[in-house]
Amino acid sequence: MPKYFSIGEMAKLHKISIQTLRYYDQIDLFKPVYVDQESNYRYYSIDQFSQLDIIKYLKYLGMPLKEIKSKLEENNEEILKLLTNKIDIVDEKIKELELIKKVLNTKRETVEKGTKVDEVGNIIRKHIPNRSILSMDYEIGLSHEETMELSRRQIANILEENISVFYGGVSGLVSMEKVIKDKKVTYENSFVTVERELFNNKAQKYIKEISSGEFICMTYKGPYSKNYEHFEKLINYIEYKRIPVEDSIYEIPIIDPLSTSNEQELLTEIQIQVKRREIDLRCLV
Repeated sequence: MPKYFSIGEMAKLHKISIQTLRYYDQIDLFKPVYVDQESNYRYYSIDQFSQLDIIKYLKYLGMPLKEIKSKLEENNEEILKLLTNKIDIVDEKIKELELIKKVLNTKRETVEKGTKVDEVGNIIRKHIPNRSILSMDYEIGLSHEETMELSRRQIANILEENISVFYGGVSGLVSMEKVIKDKKVTYENSFVTVERELFNNKAQKYIKEISSGEFICMTYKGPYSKNYEHFEKLINYIEYKRIPVEDSIYEIPIIDPLSTSNEQELLTEIQIQVKRREIDLRCLV
């Protein structure tokens, strides 16, 4: 006589609730092999173990119960196709998570770097590799503060839609010509450095590139509202040294408002790219 297992024994063996087994019976997904007509008790056989394992596995992969029911009626080739498809989905998810991990590691390294900076105010020249940036131009007709906050919120929305997290680090683009003329810092757009592969087609139109090259850089500490004096110092240095540079100035947060609530602890780097012809001439000397 074959060995039968009560619904309680089956549930315990497979670490599944009795209520779930009853529900599977109701929807004809997984029915007991025998039901006692007098007591109405459900009984299962060893031969059904593998079928329940398959159901649990497919459910773990995220397949709806209705779809599982149809798949159980198909042959092994269809199950193989299903598993291959699920593996592809998992591979894509792993790739996405690895990229997100890279983004978060970069954020952590930036903050760690900021806590160790002991050369605030010093002007240096360094090579910076190519960067992809998610950039948002300011809208016309709003105040400077309104346009800046709106663009940063739009950036946050795109980040949250594509990688589920807004990690801060919103930078600003400034025209050196306007700083010299107006004697104040006025941002033209906001941006964050990103990994392009993380973003959908809709977001790609907002992603641009900052080409690799030599940059004149300086870090400053304190609130953004008092950044003009630091921009002025860097521009005066460039003019004194007669270094041909591009017009764009990039203001990159190292320790930003998401990393500290004390604006006196904010740490920011100003970067201006050296024109390539100057680099080429320097190499010929």
